[in-house]
Amino acid sequence: MQADPWRRARALFWLGTTLAFVLALLLVSGVLSIPGLAVPTVSLGAYRSWVFIILILLSTKALLEILKPVFRAALKSHVRYEADIFAHFQIVSYVVWGTALGLAVYILIGGGAQEFGFLGTALVSAALIYVMQEPLLNLVGWIILVTMRLYKLGDRIEMNTAKGYVVEITPMNTTIREFSGGFFGDGFTGRYATLPNSNVLKGNVFNYTKDTPFIWDQLTIGVTYESDHKAAEKLILEAAEEIVGPMMRENRARLRAKYEFADLQDYIAEEPKVGWALADSSVNLTLVYFAPIFAKGHYRTRLTKRILEKFAADPRVSFAYPHMQMVPADATPKDKVAVTR
Repeated sequence: MQADPWRRARALFWLGTTLAFVLALLLVSGVLSIPGLAVPTVSLGAYRSWVFIILILLSTKALLEILKPVFRAALKSHVRYEADIFAHFQIVSYVVWGTALGLAVYILIGGGAQEFGFLGTALVSAALIYVMQEPLLNLVGWIILVTMRLYKLGDRIEMNTAKGYVVEITPMNTTIREFSGGFFGDGFTGRYATLPNSNVLKGNVFNYTKDTPFIWDQLTIGVTYESDHKAAEKLILEAAEEIVGPMMRENRARLRAKYEFADLQDYIAEEPKVGWALADSSVNLTLVYFAPIFAKGHYRTRLTKRILEKFAADPRVSFAYPHMQMVPADATPKDKVAVTR
């Protein structure tokens, strides 16, 4: 994969940065000397807390970058989807980062709180909370989405008018590879969207794949009032039976296992169904079915093609479509009827 060299390069970069920082510390503190290189000695006693904090943060980043491919290789044979592997690794990285940040805060408070005093600490804390209120909301939103499992890596979600495939979750934001209903079959647009995690607290989150990979869809066919509507319904159901019927029956047990209440089995369609509705110039027959979210456009295309073939072979039914008819003013009543038809 092309991404693998980039991951290795990134891991080497952070490892090199950490080692360079340690080397610089050893040189300026006089612990290490390089012949021919004159480096002024600096007393780091006053900055000891910050030195430790920076070292902890750099070491944590380098460690996680090195462990990421190792973690992926270890779970590849046990976890089916790569997105789930990285979801597990993110949980591990959050624990590691939380430990590192907690240790950094402990060192910072232990190293300088005595001189700063309670009042100064309170004022600085209040100022930080005010300035950092949006990042704090993002952090709270991240905690909620992780603990409540609102979505995970690999899920298809809709949030704040953006829809996409979740590719990254951080404590501050969520990155999705965007797909859109404006594209046929909800195809990918090629864009990435970054959504602040605070949206979890402010709006609705729609998860298309939280419990099952299936989504309900519908296809509306308009037929003329002169058509045989029962025959049209039969043809539509025949097409649905050929294209999606076996797949729906094969997977309905998976859907039932996810129902919160047994009563839902009476309300949710588990086989293709057709609903009727009257329109200005047609009778609309709407086919309701479910399909895998990642193949919705594929099944819709196959259904459309099969229904077109069946309607074309049956003279009893015809599609309704908008059109205009011109009737001469001097036409006889018999001619008007013929033209209208």
